[in-house]
Amino acid sequence: MKISRVSALLFVITLLLAGCGPEEPAVTAVPTRTPRPTFTPTPVLSASQPVAVADTATPVADAPTSTPAPDTPTPVPDQPATDTPTPAPQAAKAVITNAQANVRTGPDTSYALAGTLDRGAEFEIVGKNPAGNWFQLCCLNGQKVWIANFLVDTSGPVDGVPVAADIAAPPPVAPAPPAAPTATPAPAQPTPVPAPVFALAKGDAIAPQENTNPYVTFYGWICRKQCPSEAVGGYKLVVEGPLGRGEAIFDSVTLIGPNDAFWYNAKVEFAGTSTGDYRAWVTDMSGNQVAEAWTLTVSGTMRTLLPRWVAP
Repeated sequence: MKISRVSALLFVITLLLAGCGPEEPAVTAVPTRTPRPTFTPTPVLSASQPVAVADTATPVADAPTSTPAPDTPTPVPDQPATDTPTPAPQAAKAVITNAQANVRTGPDTSYALAGTLDRGAEFEIVGKNPAGNWFQLCCLNGQKVWIANFLVDTSGPVDGVPVAADIAAPPPVAPAPPAAPTATPAPAQPTPVPAPVFALAKGDAIAPQENTNPYVTFYGWICRKQCPSEAVGGYKLVVEGPLGRGEAIFDSVTLIGPNDAFWYNAKVEFAGTSTGDYRAWVTDMSGNQVAEAWTLTVSGTMRTLLPRWVAP
């Protein structure tokens, strides 16, 4: 090669110089940079000229490589499907909150007592009554029992608890004993009304007198204890009966009746001859009764009546 030849020539020159001159210190050869080979194009010769072979290796084109076939997947046998386990539904629970709570054979206090539970005992709620205020628990001594809902704390899906289908019929209610007879209170006695105290008292009774005229006539008289000397006026005579009502004012002068048969100072007269009872009494000028009333009877021709009162 060309580089090898140059290196050999330099080596020979170095030996000659070492033999001819004085001995000099050894020279340390400085390494020279090996030049990079350059590409010398090969001239094209005619067919009659020899062809020089280059020292460099002629690159050989890579032979085409075959493209590997894609891997065929190995079929995996079907695995049998496995069911995913479904979690069990949560149950409604009841925990006793009272120190002790009664449980019964049905949803009411009228049912028989089935036992007593302590605070903290926990049971599954398996039913309820239609009103929803009693729960059916499972189980006490292997039997379902009932408890009022205010005696427990609940958890879980309580709203989904169904109405129990095995609610026993309520026990018959014993008839209430007959009520004791109530003593009938004695009727209240009316409070006696005290007799009114009048300013005037009744005088002596005088029998009715005959009157052939078609009238019923009342001759009233008020006098003091010294009757007939002193008549008392300032009052009214009131008469009421079958012929109606009439009034007259008592005069303070004593008057003499027909045939001088009697004295009077007030007169009430009714046209007619109706028989029956008449009432006669005295009032003050305001209409307040001040004397006890007379009841006088008209019968036949006895139609002249003489009521009398005495002033103190």
